[in-house]
Amino acid sequence: MSAEPLEPPLPFSGPGRGIPRTIKSISERLPEDKRALFIEQVTTAEFGADLDEVMLVWWGQAVLAQDPGREKRLADARAGRNLVPLSEIQRRLERRDGAG
Repeated sequence: MSAEPLEPPLPFSGPGRGIPRTIKSISERLPEDKRALFIEQVTTAEFGADLDEVMLVWWGQAVLAQDPGREKRLADARAGRNLVPLSEIQRRLERRDGAG
């Protein structure tokens, strides 16, 4: 018997962290426009590595879907709005880490 968790720890916290990796849970948390594709893929995947991959990819999508501002940020990035130069990100990281 092992004391290790069944799932690896996630590198973040938030509402997505508690989403079980089940078809029902993933389906319930996906936006309606993605749900049908998930159901199609999960019901046609072969048991084993194929199904595991489908579940992993869509579980990730379900987690990301819990972020309320995600769609706006994606649209802004795709349109080139509200972008931050890499030099500014580097400056902020250095300041945060106490290196600058």
